[in-house]
Amino acid sequence: MNKIAQIIQLVFILFSTYFSFSQQVERRFEIPDSLKHRSYAEIYKKYRNTSRDTIKSQIYLKTYLEKAREDGDSIKMARAYGLLYYFVEDDEVKIQYLDESIKLSENKNHLFYPAFPYSSKGGFYLNKWDYERALDNYLMALKFTKKNKNTDFQYLTQHNIAIIKSKLGKHQEALDIFKECLDYEEKMKIRDTLDYMEIIVDLAETYTKNSMIDSSDYYLKRGFSLSKQYNNGFYYRFLFNQGVNFYYKKEYVKAEFNIKESLPYLSKLEDKRHTVNAYFYLGRINESIANKSEANYFYKKIDSIFQNTRYITPEVRESYSFLINYYKVNQDYKNQLLYVERLLKFDSILHQNNILVNEKLIKKYDTAQLLAEQEKLIESIHGKNSYFKRFIWFLIVAVIVISALFYYQYQRRKRYSKRFKALIEEKDDSTKKNNNNISIKSKKRILKISDDIKEDILYKIQKFEENLEFLKPNITTTSLAIQFKTNSKYISRIINTYKEKNFTNYINDLRLEYVIQELKTNKKFRNYTIKAIANEIGFNTTEAFSKYFHKKTGLYPSYFIKKMEEYTG
Repeated sequence: MNKIAQIIQLVFILFSTYFSFSQQVERRFEIPDSLKHRSYAEIYKKYRNTSRDTIKSQIYLKTYLEKAREDGDSIKMARAYGLLYYFVEDDEVKIQYLDESIKLSENKNHLFYPAFPYSSKGGFYLNKWDYERALDNYLMALKFTKKNKNTDFQYLTQHNIAIIKSKLGKHQEALDIFKECLDYEEKMKIRDTLDYMEIIVDLAETYTKNSMIDSSDYYLKRGFSLSKQYNNGFYYRFLFNQGVNFYYKKEYVKAEFNIKESLPYLSKLEDKRHTVNAYFYLGRINESIANKSEANYFYKKIDSIFQNTRYITPEVRESYSFLINYYKVNQDYKNQLLYVERLLKFDSILHQNNILVNEKLIKKYDTAQLLAEQEKLIESIHGKNSYFKRFIWFLIVAVIVISALFYYQYQRRKRYSKRFKALIEEKDDSTKKNNNNISIKSKKRILKISDDIKEDILYKIQKFEENLEFLKPNITTTSLAIQFKTNSKYISRIINTYKEKNFTNYINDLRLEYVIQELKTNKKFRNYTIKAIANEIGFNTTEAFSKYFHKKTGLYPSYFIKKMEEYTG
């Protein structure tokens, strides 16, 4: 098919679609006799009073639309289409109604239109997890709120953009916007609206995501009180968030109770992120109490929602890592492969969403905010010369600080590179483990331990090292004394004397030597998560392992693994 034919076909399809919609929306609605002489205000009031009755609501809104069409009032027509959107089930028709509302009001400089239908479109796509199109429409709504000086709606739109930032894992940036929105609402003394409640619940959730549990608890306390006064629906979101906070406080019984109590309500919401998050934390709770089969059940629930909806949020990625490892441990390679493929698909969509939406956030929102700040600075500079001088000094200091940071990062990378090279070139000194007798003979210190006992303990220590028993977790002098059938003080003295270090460092040094050698030679081992490696070599927490690795090598294990992959190709 040549290009001209393709263009003709495209035009025909577009015209047919528009004509079909035009027929639908232009079909004359017969205004009931009881409403023919009613004013717009009276009809709208009736709609408001019966908004829960979808049949009556549509009659009033269609009457409103028909009167506006007869009067040629495009704003009132736009208003009717924007409200009829909520009563239509077909997604295509919903969008067509909003597009018609936008088209009718785009050039009218109205306080709410077309910002309102643009915002509704943003919400539509947000609930479909299409962040790119949601952001496009919120940015258009923001443009018109600023142009037409509707500050209330501007902050509402910024709140919605913050939700997208939060969904993309930009929790600190989202928190800053939510706080701005709350400050504005409180400055305007607006405390009895759903918008205000939404900000409170989002603030509490975002403080949790930023690991600021005390701040989250503060807003939860406010939220519980407000939810009883104004809207009980929010109660379950606060209850869920409190359950998450209990999880981070390791109060697992309370956490599970709260989340399960809120789950039936969360499942009814159109936005499935709350349901997904509930399943995620129920999985985490069961993982924490070593109930792996139950954790597996909840994580599979997340995957089920992902398969049906393509809902993406960075936090729940960990559920796939668990599923892969769970089936690996159980030698169910078919399911292991299945969830590896699912994780790859998840990562692909997450990566694509992040690239597209982040680019737009930076170019169209973050940059616009910076330019607005720049204009304020310029006005201030022109107004007061002293401010100009301060600004110049600020720039100079900023350049110096940034240069210093770049230099620090450069030197840091050089140091890390040297440390890595030294570790790679360092050979495995097995003579330390195999020639204990040489070390023993060279020791001249008095231990006040009989030679027989000393020789026996040294022999058992040698076997302990050779058999890699130091990889077991929670090893103490007491547990080793029981194993060696001796006194814990004897073990401590011999380790201090012959190994020249305390018992804890002795065990951790053995583990570190082992893990470095494994990471050098075992590609499969390098594919493990840091948490899995820590567990594998006997550390109780990932943090303890990472800190000790850095203390002894000057590198973090994640950096060492990454460089090893590059080194081995």
